[in-house]
Amino acid sequence: MFVSCYSGKTNITGEQHQLNVSEENIDTTYFNDHFEIAEVVPLQTDETNLISDIKRLIRHKNQIILLSGNTRQIFIINSKGGVIEQRIHKAGNGPGESNVILDIGFDESSEQLLVYNDYSKLLFFDLQGNFLSETKVDDLYEEMTVVDGKVIFHNKLEGYSCYPLMIKVFNLKDKSWESFGEKDKIDFPIRNKGLQLVKSKNVWFTSPLNYSLFVFKDNQIDSLYQINVPNMSLSEDLIKQSVSNPPMFFEEVRNNNLIYSFHSIRETNNFLVLRSNQPGLFIVDKANNNVYWEKMVKENAFKFDLSSYYYPHDGDDGKIMFVFPPEIYTNYVKRLYDKRISAEQIKAIEMREEDNPVLVFYKEKDN
Repeated sequence: MFVSCYSGKTNITGEQHQLNVSEENIDTTYFNDHFEIAEVVPLQTDETNLISDIKRLIRHKNQIILLSGNTRQIFIINSKGGVIEQRIHKAGNGPGESNVILDIGFDESSEQLLVYNDYSKLLFFDLQGNFLSETKVDDLYEEMTVVDGKVIFHNKLEGYSCYPLMIKVFNLKDKSWESFGEKDKIDFPIRNKGLQLVKSKNVWFTSPLNYSLFVFKDNQIDSLYQINVPNMSLSEDLIKQSVSNPPMFFEEVRNNNLIYSFHSIRETNNFLVLRSNQPGLFIVDKANNNVYWEKMVKENAFKFDLSSYYYPHDGDDGKIMFVFPPEIYTNYVKRLYDKRISAEQIKAIEMREEDNPVLVFYKEKDN
């Protein structure tokens, strides 16, 4: 049986739906049957605007706000053509500066960008990149987002330990703090490439070593779903090896196809889409509470597995995002238009490996 590190306190409420992954719902064509391409945004490239990775991407009206984690830069991009309109890069320890940017959020009411850094400070900028103010944050958290004038901090960190079922909320209007959830601490340093906390139609989050999907809404945490996957469990001894012997931990996970974490939840009108540490995407049909595990995600436009390129973005636009390396997008366009465009036109759309990535957004099909 799956081993949980939590005590089941009543701070987390809600009727939980048990979603069992059945054999007939594995390796289906569910994504292709229900989603289609909505828009493609190739991000502009020049020598001063290189995006090495994407840690957080926020959609606001016709703009994309993007945190490139490795370069400690924030880009404000026109979503119509991928043109970079502003770049915020303030490294240091002075006012408005950061050593490491842990996360970003956007307050739609004030149209201010919030930057959370490793000095435990919350910095405020306008969309022109001007530094406005800052405030101190009480502890160190892994992620944050902003909803209705409230900053939601998730997963307080203490070295290898964390508090993944605790939410801390900072009210931007009256500067007050509130805590929600459980204060149970776990020792588990392993993280996936993805996000535990994502804002879409609601604010969803996950926890390492837990199969539940949590939503924070109306100052309450609800555990709405638990995904049950056959023959996948972690023993207490294996959990301890994540700290004492990580290579052995990963070998056991790989050899036995174990799932230790779900992450990166996006909610559309009818579905939840998320990942785990194993290949593929999980898709939850909210109407009938069925869950589908597509270990390889293929659809009509792209004839290769999309799942490894999935990355969640913040914003209630009903879309699912994939981040493609530039050379993959070039090869797709070449194949699509092979005999219908000239060599000169093909050359014009060619992208180099060092170019910025291409964002491909999918929406639900109109059935």
